[in-house]
Amino acid sequence: MRKYIIFLLLMLVMNSPVYADEAIDDCFDMAENFYVEGNFSQAKEYLKQVLILNPAHYGANCLLIKMTPPEGFLEETSLGSTIVVRPSKTITGIKQSDKFNTQGQEFYKKGDYEKAKEAFLSAIKCNSKNRYAYNNLGLTYIKLSNLSKAESAFKKSNRLCITFTAPLDNLAQMYIAHKDFVKARKYLNQAISKNRKDYCAYYLLGVTYKKEGKYSEAIRAFNTASQISPDFALTYVQLADAYNRTKDYMWSNSSIEKYLELSPNDDYAFYMMYRNYLGMQDYDIAKTYIMRAIMINNCIDYRVALATVENFLENPKGALDALKSIPNPSGEVLNEIGQCYLTLKDNDSALQAFQEASVKPYARPIYFYNIALVYKNIGDMDNYKKLLKALNSMQPMTVQDYIDLSGIYLDYAGKNKAIAVLDKGIKLSPKNKALYEAKLRIYNVTSDKEGICRTEKEMNKVFRRETKI
Repeated sequence: MRKYIIFLLLMLVMNSPVYADEAIDDCFDMAENFYVEGNFSQAKEYLKQVLILNPAHYGANCLLIKMTPPEGFLEETSLGSTIVVRPSKTITGIKQSDKFNTQGQEFYKKGDYEKAKEAFLSAIKCNSKNRYAYNNLGLTYIKLSNLSKAESAFKKSNRLCITFTAPLDNLAQMYIAHKDFVKARKYLNQAISKNRKDYCAYYLLGVTYKKEGKYSEAIRAFNTASQISPDFALTYVQLADAYNRTKDYMWSNSSIEKYLELSPNDDYAFYMMYRNYLGMQDYDIAKTYIMRAIMINNCIDYRVALATVENFLENPKGALDALKSIPNPSGEVLNEIGQCYLTLKDNDSALQAFQEASVKPYARPIYFYNIALVYKNIGDMDNYKKLLKALNSMQPMTVQDYIDLSGIYLDYAGKNKAIAVLDKGIKLSPKNKALYEAKLRIYNVTSDKEGICRTEKEMNKVFRRETKI
């Protein structure tokens, strides 16, 4: 009967467009009512009709997301993409050499790198000046994990034509992959000195600086790359990330908008917009962008992000809906679920979530502290004290554990113990800025001006201050 009514509504709308908005509203209201009742199948039926009439209906898409469990984790993103390097198809005019070079390309595509290597060597034997074959041979040696021969082949390729700088870019990428950024920059600067129009070299130069936290230099390099090649999309997403890390959120958004003109359906770009608006504390807009990301890629990472912004919007029920939709939740997700229940003053559900988190692999100290807080809430002071005592013997495993423990100790053991645990973390990870920032927060909260001054001096010694562009 309901399907018949929906069919009549659709027929009415198609024949009388004036009724479209009213029909959409009615169907959406019915969907919401069924959702509240827990009748998801009927809710989806009405949402289906809303989206037939208006595929961009924001409310309908949001409600549908709530009823659709996420699938998997976020995998490779545009931010993690490198320049795709494949064997060059350029011909030299010497037929036999070009024939072997083409054969090598086909073997390379199929993943048969030994045969590709032999083909490229044959191409070089037929024409010792075939710079493309040398470059292709270098790429093949990388696949065969023979980095010294790869370097020799790339250098030979560039020597045959100094303005052909792709081999130097490829050599730099090889060193970037092995985190040798100094050597990578050496070859990128060579490439730029020989070919000022090599936008890939500027792009990769920006990547090396960004990986080292030198964001001002990275921004300069990415901006130069975008000026040389305005249609190279990856530059804008890297530039946006560099601006985000310097908290220049508006410039970051401007770069993402340029990127989206070239890659309009990249979910990660919408996630980056969400991240920027979160930084600007514009949580309503942040939520619209994370929802757009989820509509393209319904992954667990984005559901957690949705829960984060719902919490900032002081909507723990919305955050709980986002988190509870996640199948086989990790300890971190269960901990967040427990936090939502705590906010909603549901101690029993909070305790259950925190206890489930505490028996997951790599259980973190914060899970046990949250269990202690629930015991305190319900007046079970014996278990509360036992857990606090147990926390003193827990060994932090990650930087975040040190930061969490400092907050825990500040709550019940005082500032000195909180700072001491952070100092231990800094001793193990002396260049982790988050640990110093946690110290600054504690000194700020406790109005310790000397501690603030001392920590800022420490940070100036360890980190080179970045200037904004």
